[in-house]
Amino acid sequence: MAVPARQTQRRIGVAQRPKLRLRPEHLLCVFVAIVFGVQYFVFRGADVPPPTSTGQGERPSPPKSPQQLQQLRKSLADSLHSANNIHDENPSSSPPADFPPHYTLFSTSCSSPQNWQSFVFFFFAHKVRQPGHVIRIASGCTPQQQEELTAFHESTVSKLSPDFHVHFTPDFTNVSGDNYKYYNKPFGVRHWLEHWLRYEEKVRSGDDAERTEAEDSIVMILDPDMALMRPLTYDFTDSNVLIHKSKRGPPKVKKVMHGQPWASLYAFGDGECSILLECSFWTR
Repeated sequence: MAVPARQTQRRIGVAQRPKLRLRPEHLLCVFVAIVFGVQYFVFRGADVPPPTSTGQGERPSPPKSPQQLQQLRKSLADSLHSANNIHDENPSSSPPADFPPHYTLFSTSCSSPQNWQSFVFFFFAHKVRQPGHVIRIASGCTPQQQEELTAFHESTVSKLSPDFHVHFTPDFTNVSGDNYKYYNKPFGVRHWLEHWLRYEEKVRSGDDAERTEAEDSIVMILDPDMALMRPLTYDFTDSNVLIHKSKRGPPKVKKVMHGQPWASLYAFGDGECSILLECSFWTR
């Protein structure tokens, strides 16, 4: 069949045009860039300014004008500045006598990304004077990785505080035969309880002081990609965290106690648990 020359050229031109194909990784990169851009330019150094009310489920009103937003940014910057200087301003400050032992844990592999994440975690724990012990639980290291990590910890991390530690565990990825790397977190914590804290040994011992210390210890489990903007303790009495709504109502005592653990919700967005706010809930 004969085709007009002009129509043939048009078809050839269309066929030869390059096509732009968006791949999932392109969209992911754009999303990550937007999220980090928002955090850096708007919420950098974010510690939470005290809310206007401490009632259950209430939160500060979002800024409605450029002036309010500027004031919020200044408040966040001042909070971070105070946290960064707390070491120098209170060099001799120490917890009260009845303050329970605190253990801040975070679970990692021995990869290079999680090595520098861990160093940042330790650095900010040092900056805000996080009470108690801060322990990196490193799972599945090769002998060479363990040797290098130990040397770096002793030469650098331990200089920040003698209460900063690294605890090595086996690789629990295949503990159930299904190759699930996130098993390292719960099983790593159990390994730490058994071999570092010696929890069962202390609880069953005849030493009342050791048993009480083990039973009353506060254990906080975080992730290596987090950074402390202020000390994290068992007592939320004077804290500005938002208490998640519950049919049981708010806790009468805003502290971690036997039978009353606490946890946090983390999310991005403009809701109660937004990028600006720390939202906690308690369970019993």
